[in-house]
Amino acid sequence: MALPVDASKLLLLCGAPPEAVLDYESGEHKKNREGEALYRTDVIVMGYGRPQVVGVRTPKEPKNLVVGTPVVIAGFAVSTFSGRDGGTGVLYEATSVEPAKAAREPAA
Repeated sequence: MALPVDASKLLLLCGAPPEAVLDYESGEHKKNREGEALYRTDVIVMGYGRPQVVGVRTPKEPKNLVVGTPVVIAGFAVSTFSGRDGGTGVLYEATSVEPAKAAREPAA
């Protein structure tokens, strides 16, 4: 089960450019249940406590991301998994990761 994340309370920065998620065994581009290719973008998450870097997986390749710039994450969710080898981990997934739009200057 995926749990939604309220990203409105976090400062999110692009930590590394997007890259294809590859299957470790075959080396092929990994796909989600809908057959869409997955991409991972490292995001620096700052909220309460120390900053964390998390790899956020999306079903479409994020565009126009520059390291260090603020990002907006839509459909942000976290879930856990158990691997075939008995290992466990956490997955961060989203529908999109996009550059945050700059605040508009007030009209004079």
